[in-house]
Amino acid sequence: MANCREKRKLTLSLLKPWLLIFALLVGAQSALPSEPRPNILLIMAEDMSPRVGAFGDEVAVTPRLDALAERSVLYPNTFTTAGVCAPSRAAQILGQHQIATGAQHMRTASFREADYRAVPPAEVKAYPELLRREGYYTFVTRKLDYQFSDVALGSGPFSLWDHEGRQSNWHGREEGQPFFGFISLNETHESKLFPNETRTEPSQTTDLRGVDSSQVTVPPYYPDHPVIRSDLAQHYKNIETMDARVGAILDQLEADGLADTTIVIWTTDHGDGLPRAKRELYDSGIKVPLLVHWPEGFKPKGTSSEGVDERLVSFVDIGPSVLQMAGLKTPDFMHGTPQLAQTDEAERQYIYASKDRIDQALFRERAVRDHQYKYIQNLTPGKPGAARLAYRDRMPMMQELWRQHSAGTLNAAQAQWFAPRPSEEFYDVIADPHEIHNLAGDPKQAASQARLKKALTTFRASLPDFSDTPEREMADIFWPQGVQPITGVPRFDTQATNRMALIPAAAHDSIGYRINGGPWRLYVTPLALETGTRIEAKSIRYGWAESPTVVFTQD
Repeated sequence: MANCREKRKLTLSLLKPWLLIFALLVGAQSALPSEPRPNILLIMAEDMSPRVGAFGDEVAVTPRLDALAERSVLYPNTFTTAGVCAPSRAAQILGQHQIATGAQHMRTASFREADYRAVPPAEVKAYPELLRREGYYTFVTRKLDYQFSDVALGSGPFSLWDHEGRQSNWHGREEGQPFFGFISLNETHESKLFPNETRTEPSQTTDLRGVDSSQVTVPPYYPDHPVIRSDLAQHYKNIETMDARVGAILDQLEADGLADTTIVIWTTDHGDGLPRAKRELYDSGIKVPLLVHWPEGFKPKGTSSEGVDERLVSFVDIGPSVLQMAGLKTPDFMHGTPQLAQTDEAERQYIYASKDRIDQALFRERAVRDHQYKYIQNLTPGKPGAARLAYRDRMPMMQELWRQHSAGTLNAAQAQWFAPRPSEEFYDVIADPHEIHNLAGDPKQAASQARLKKALTTFRASLPDFSDTPEREMADIFWPQGVQPITGVPRFDTQATNRMALIPAAAHDSIGYRINGGPWRLYVTPLALETGTRIEAKSIRYGWAESPTVVFTQD
């Protein structure tokens, strides 16, 4: 744990004090304050690899995404920082790798030895909060799952969102106010393949074609069996339903007159919700489709706003990119850069990903990938990827895989996932896209393996890794003795006549307030006071409980 703390101190010591206070307490300043700002809508499907027609999948039935792709920039080399939702979503929302914030395990709420949530460094803020500071109306639908929150709406810091609900709500903003919306779609979630779960229902307004099991391509790490084909076909049907949902959202933007002012980003939270995909660091688990649609009035000058961009993109790049789209600078605490914002930002040479505890199965793996190679370091070697997970084992195809594994009928490629893993794995992802042939130790690949191993070593040395500490000890650091800390109460400070400042109990606490029972807002600058004004205020630090609400009334 001392190592994590020292790395944090080193990181912060590199920041000039005035820049830290300016960027984090006051908020990132707009680079283009006089120009109109776009609305930005992030649509994120769950548990889905690039199974979209526009991304080269000939089986997928995705007419609405394909049509959107014709008017968008496609990023086919996009990677999440984890192969499972909560760690991936934590990294995405903060712009920091989950191992640096204690959000690396799947998930914090399922740890049996102690209650805790991740507690990022106090100065680290999610990018929706930074947008909100700068006047954006922010909303989220259906799911949080940041590790410093729970999955459910209303369980996370109040400072991120103006509205949390089941449906998109750009209508709640003030006239002329730009919005950032984050819509999660669960039609493609792993659980939709469980026999005792409700299958995704077709839209009442859309005639879905569906995919027959004979049409699907079975990857070489699965046996070609009717149960496998059936689940793959159902996954495609769920994707088609998700596509219709995307179309309905785009239609609503058009109907509300917002299509010409809204940048649309569509992606997924990690790879397919299938065995040997979800939870893994293979491309089947971390490679995702991503596209960005720029409306005509906001297309970047001098760059392409359509076509295919082959650069490497990490999920930690989404936050910096959204901030750049809004005319804001990237805070120094973020690990990513604005790769999606069509700037002259230097392209990535590598992406990095991590795998730690999955439910009750202990893992610790780190990966680095460039355009051709991937290196995986197994820090707990000897464990198979195919751990018994009660949740995943409800899937028919997982049950079939276990059956064939027990019967000894899997071939070498199919049995590999069930075998103890070596300490190192190295793949040529161009020649071997399914990552079946481990080239670690191959003399012909020695130079490339050494290069990626060095890159991973440099990356790991550049930031804290909370898995250096046993999870029980980490949990006690975040929530001593399993008790969630409570954020300190803010105080009122009358700075001048008819002006009220709200002072946090600790530096970097986020403060919310409302006046005369109105909507809660994020505090940024002193408030105007009039006789009879009633102000309620509360504070929050990520991962802690919010403070009690305090009240001031102007006589």
